[in-house]
Amino acid sequence: MSLEIGKPAPDFTLPSDRGDITLSRYQGKTNVLLAFYPADFSPLCTLEMQCFANDWTKFRELGAEILGINSDPIEKHSEFSKKLGLEFPLLSDRSKEVAKKYGVDDLLLGTKRAYFIIDIQGILRYKHIEFLPVFKRDDTELLVELRKLAT
Repeated sequence: MSLEIGKPAPDFTLPSDRGDITLSRYQGKTNVLLAFYPADFSPLCTLEMQCFANDWTKFRELGAEILGINSDPIEKHSEFSKKLGLEFPLLSDRSKEVAKKYGVDDLLLGTKRAYFIIDIQGILRYKHIEFLPVFKRDDTELLVELRKLAT
């Protein structure tokens, strides 16, 4: 499935380390950064989530909630989140249904590394799917995209 910028983001409900999360509940309240990543505790994913944790206040100041998503179980998410001191939830997409909706399911990795910014109305405003999982977007790029929504 190919998602188009300017179209509504597919809704979903997934369990997280902080209870069930439904994307549409953020409509009218805040922008959302969906950050799909391959695996808890892998070196690059750990670095990526640490960067989000370090910049969490900057994302919040721009009116954005971060939702990390992969196919790892809740128990692993809880351990990972606690180890890194994350202020945002990690969602468990065990069946990869949400990854499929967003075009980021991967046979080998489970979930590709990808970023989707959804505005306060639930409209997709930015997407980037990494070609290789050894790369990640810099938070600065994502923050620039969020600043565009504030203007």
